[in-house]
Amino acid sequence: MATTMTSGSPVRPRLIADHFIRYYWRQAAPFASVAAGPSLTLLRQNTGRTAAVLAAIDEHRRRFEGSLAQARKETSSWRQLVSRVDSIVRQMPLSKLQTLGPDRLEFLYENLGQGAEIILKAGVAYCFRRHYALVADLVKGAWARYVRRFNTDLLGDRADLNEFLFGAERADLSAVAPVLIEFQHGECFYCHTPIRDDGLGHVDHFIPWSRYPVHLGHNFVLAHRTCNERKSDFLAATEHLEAWVDRNQSHKVQIETCLGQVGVISDLGASFRIAHWAYALTFGCNGLTWIRGQECRHLDPGWERKLAHAIC
Repeated sequence: MATTMTSGSPVRPRLIADHFIRYYWRQAAPFASVAAGPSLTLLRQNTGRTAAVLAAIDEHRRRFEGSLAQARKETSSWRQLVSRVDSIVRQMPLSKLQTLGPDRLEFLYENLGQGAEIILKAGVAYCFRRHYALVADLVKGAWARYVRRFNTDLLGDRADLNEFLFGAERADLSAVAPVLIEFQHGECFYCHTPIRDDGLGHVDHFIPWSRYPVHLGHNFVLAHRTCNERKSDFLAATEHLEAWVDRNQSHKVQIETCLGQVGVISDLGASFRIAHWAYALTFGCNGLTWIRGQECRHLDPGWERKLAHAIC
């Protein structure tokens, strides 16, 4: 938000709401945890019922199968979501942000009342830009500690909370390919033909990165460049899902051990739960899954049987 502001320029809460949605979009995804049992659950971010912003975004995520890009394309429903979050932001945190205990300290902007524009005080925008990295690290650290406080039963000693809350860069996965090609006998996971001209092939997130941007070892498969590109952000069809479950169950320990040696975290239970969540969303929306080339089809009901057995 700081990068779009200048001191003395009015900032509308609607713009802040739009940023809120994009920042919270990934946090409204359910968290995969062994402690959560066979289903995934939203992380608690306050006492009592689910935070209003998370509830609003969660509802929208379900409608668009978790895709922020698709949600933003539907301008009418996106505007409705922004308006809903806008009304929440005006009450909280804009009106409360500068309240410290019983005192109000207006060091960023004057509290002009709910719905009013806010105008940053002189020097504030410059300081945000100048010290962005420091402020971001402080805020992320404090927020992760706050969320962990409400979710100790779900998180346990997991170390990837920051990645889940704030995302991870799409890492260089070149070290993963030599491991996967062994388990796939040198073949593309999707078309089952030898990987030759692609070198070691392309590492693909079986549950697409756009749907759940966390690196987990058992979610990786090796594919031809063309298969990877054509699958894109689609979920793979049921036959691919069954093959993925079978591969992971057959080589669970070997994948975890070998990928661990190149610094990749693996959690097969979490991977299966994430897959169940993603496929359930697509099935509920009568969404399409990718088969091969340009061929797609609606997800058939048989998808759940194989995953349900794996989770149990």
